[in-house]
Parts: sequence; C-alpha cells; structure tokens
Amino acid sequence: MIITTSQFIVSVNPNQTYIRITMKKLLLAILLISGMWSYKANAPMTAGCVAPDFTATDINGTTWHLYDILNTGKTVYIDVSATWCGPCWSYHSSGALEGLYNQYGPLGTNEVMVFMVEGDGTTNTQCLYGPSGCNSSTQGNWVNGTPYPIIDNATIANQLQISYFPTIYMVCPDRIIREVGQLSTAQLYAQKSNCSQSSQPVDAGITNSSVCLNGTLASCTDVDVSYRLCNYGANPLTACDVDLAVPGTSTQQSYHWTGSLNTYESTVLTFSNISAPPGASYQAVITTSNPNGTTDPVAANNSNTTDFLMYPTTGGPAVAETYAASTFPPAGWYRTNGGSSPTWARSTAGYSGVGSAKMDFYSSPAGDLDILQAPAMDLSGLQDAVLTFDVAYAQYSGSADNLKVKVSTDCGASWVMVYNKSGATLSTAPATSSAFTPSSNAQWRNEAISFANYVGNNNVFIRFDALSDYGNNLYIDNVNMNFNTGTGTITVPVSFSVYPNPASSLTNIDFSLTQKDNVTIEVFNKIGKQVFSATEADLAPGAHNYTINTEGYAKGIYMVSIKTSAGSSMKKLVVE
Repeated sequence: MIITTSQFIVSVNPNQTYIRITMKKLLLAILLISGMWSYKANAPMTAGCVAPDFTATDINGTTWHLYDILNTGKTVYIDVSATWCGPCWSYHSSGALEGLYNQYGPLGTNEVMVFMVEGDGTTNTQCLYGPSGCNSSTQGNWVNGTPYPIIDNATIANQLQISYFPTIYMVCPDRIIREVGQLSTAQLYAQKSNCSQSSQPVDAGITNSSVCLNGTLASCTDVDVSYRLCNYGANPLTACDVDLAVPGTSTQQSYHWTGSLNTYESTVLTFSNISAPPGASYQAVITTSNPNGTTDPVAANNSNTTDFLMYPTTGGPAVAETYAASTFPPAGWYRTNGGSSPTWARSTAGYSGVGSAKMDFYSSPAGDLDILQAPAMDLSGLQDAVLTFDVAYAQYSGSADNLKVKVSTDCGASWVMVYNKSGATLSTAPATSSAFTPSSNAQWRNEAISFANYVGNNNVFIRFDALSDYGNNLYIDNVNMNFNTGTGTITVPVSFSVYPNPASSLTNIDFSLTQKDNVTIEVFNKIGKQVFSATEADLAPGAHNYTINTEGYAKGIYMVSIKTSAGSSMKKLVVE
C-alpha cells in the first residue's frame, strides 16, 4: 500500500549505512508499516566533548548510571537505534556489538560495557519484541539473542544529539565521547586504544577536546586557548604545571594549577592572549607535568594540540573567485563545519564555468550553520565597492534554508549582516524532492551588495553563512568585489578576449592594463584541474597579447583565468 509518512532517507558512505532523521515528506511504497514518526535532527556530538551523564532503567528493570560505570575504568559503547530502521537492524544482526560484549564485557575480560538505546520516542516498548503490540513499525525481535541491556529512552538520544540512526558512540572513562560508526567487533575494541586509562597512583593529562572547546580559533591579534585537564591517576590530583608553546614562535605561557580532581574528573582551563606573527596558521601545544609535585609516569597523555589562525593585519586584493581550481577551499578562504559531515565543498556545476561552492542542505541536519569565509580585503583608497556573486538554489517542498552574507572590519570580533535570503526568496529554480543541481544558466541569479559603508577600511572580511533547514542544495559562484577609485563606474577588474574560440592548435588572449602590473594566466579543465599557468611580471599599461598552445589538449570545455593585483576574470574556451 502507499502511505504518506515522515521520510527516512538512506545515506551510504564507505564505512557505514544509516538512516537520517529530521524527516522530509514523501510517498513510500511500504508493506506492513502503519503509523507516522518524526524526529528533530541535531548535529552529532563533537568528538572530544564530555558525554552527558544519564541514569536509566532497561527493559528488564535494571537501573544503570553511566558515570558510575565509567568510574570503574570501563569504556562504554552506546548503539542508538530505532525499531523501524533497516540499517539499524542490519548492524544489530551482524553480531558486532554482541561479540564485543561477550568477549570484553562483564562475562569476558570485563573491560567494556555495551548498551542499545531505542531512540524514537513515538514507538512503544513492544516494538522491541516484534510486530505484535507494536504501535508503529519494527524490523523484528530486537531482544531475542541480545546479551547486553536495551534501554527504551528517547531522552538519552536527545541528550546525545542524535541526527541519524544508527549512531554508535564510544565513551571513554574520562567521559570523552566520540562517534565510532558501524564497525566489526575487532574494530570496535581497537577504538578503545584512544581512551586513556588510570594505571598509576598519580597521572595528569590533557584530553583531546580542542575542537569541542575552541571550535575554529582565528584573530588578527590574539586568541584564547581552552583545554581540559584530567586526573588519570588513582589518587586525587591536587596540583600540576601546565605549559603552552607555539612551535616556530617565541610564544610560551605557564600555569601552576591547584585544586582537587578525583579519578577521571576534569576541569576546563584557558590560556589567554596567545599571539603569533600575522598571516599564518599555527598549532599550540599544551603539556602538563609535575602532578602532585612528582614525575608523571605516563607521558602518552601529557600533551595535546590546538590549531589557530592569525589573520593578516592588512587585507589583500579584492576578491575574485570562480572556484575553477579543484582545491577547496581556495587559497586564503576558510571553512567552518557546523557539526555534521556535509559542509561547503566544491561542485563542478557552475554559472558559465566549471566550478562553484556548494552547500549540501539536502543532507545537512536542520540547524547546522556552515561558514565559508573569503580572504581579507584592503578597500582603502576606494570611493565605492559592490560585492557580486551568482547563486542557485531550489527548495525541498516548503523548506527554508538560509544564506546570509556578513561583514567584519574588526578581525572577526563582530559581524554585520548585509544579505539575508531564505526559502522561496532564495530560490532560483522550482522546488524539487531530488537533490538539486543547476542544469542551466537560467537557474542562477546574480546578486549585488553595496559595500559603500566599508570603503576606506584596509582589512575587510566577508563570509557566507549557510543555515540548514534540511532542504535542498545551494550553490554560489563568481564571487567578485568590484570597485572604482573615483575615475569611473564600478567595473569588472580585468577585461579580456579569447580567440579563436573554439580553438584547435592555439588560442590568443588579448587584454589591457591601466597600470603596471603582474599578470597570471591560467587554464583549467572541466574538473577544475589546472593545465596551464604563466605569470608575466611588470607588464606596462596598455594592450597585450598572449598565445597558448592548445595542440596537446583533449577536446572539451576549459576555463581561462586572468589575475592581476586588482582581481581576476574568467572565460570559457572550447578546444576541438
């Protein structure tokens, strides 16, 4: 029969199969299913965060307290599934978790504990035992043959920020959580080696929590680096030294900590005002020593690192990006992932070109914010400026995915919104239930944003904020900051012609310069691979011609790019 139901979509990657939640609507031909289900998707917990504690009773009436189990030194594996989920059933039936529990759980070496959590609050407990009495749908009898506890508790799934079924987490004794995926018994057990265990009376360590605590660190001046100090010793930790160093620089800080931490307890501390020379990326190394005034017997957990970026104090040339090169993000651009694996990536679908920046809203959970940030620009000495870009987007039904453009003139300390479109207002093509890819230039729209309020600033940042409503894909292309210096209207930075086009053995590039400049000419094939590059230094103002030998090129479409200090432009070349 045909049933209108909240959608579950099957996504496949090389390591696992899962069903994503936050359901879209579609008609499914399903047998033996009744009822509807829904679940709000979250971004999965970031590796290195502290797992939330829970106390819960399993279907046999036994009560479990997560932190009590961790305090015994065991590593806990949690399978969050739903009874109607086919991939969940397949993994459950594989015996991987059963083998882990039997070999290394309480009846084996007693090193680990395993739980299954039924995470869909709309299904009743009877669904775990099979179709009889089930108020929704089930793949079978989940209880039969399962030696480890099963907990029917959607609150735990919400606490663990589940965004797809099944999600398999590993929680180390120090409470640090990471998603491990659908692995075999041997692979699951091997993941345990990433956990630090208490094996000595005194042992201080730094957990691998940098991304969870700091996110993306960047500044023009200095950053604050947070870290988690943990007691891995059997005795209470009351004092230790912590040092921070940035290799390749003279940056160093030290701190003598005092307090009281029991085994596997931790505390978050911060080194403030960490600086380094501008215009480069760095790694801060944080190391602990002298726990309780003694030599630390376990060196393996003493150090961890945090990456950070120091922006240039003065911006560079105006942005002119066509995403033709296969490298992504382009040089000088920065990308921040909002939590789930889909984020800004390069696509070969472009407006009159061979590339664009794509945000996969089709797979990104609702609420995920992904950021694509352009290089800083020097807009001093200008009288006007306009940011232009091409955008393509189609809704999934009534979804309201959102794109904002924000500007900062204080090195990212604060941001001002200058563009904000969502849903139908953002759309450039009809809504579709299929993953959207623009198929013609008619499905693109050019946007122009005045930057008149920002001229005169020598360090202007812009970024594209993509907020998912779990809708459909978004693309941007041809991001250009166009400007004038008071002598004319705003124009494209470089004007040039390509002929003959189509070409067979050679093509000519004609261009003109208004001032002495360095000129770089590049050619990219249809997959964004650079096939030609040449730079002519100190060319005089006036008309110039450059010839490219295309005799060895495969037939097809190429993109020719010209870059100067003012920016760049690109045109299509056909080789026959």
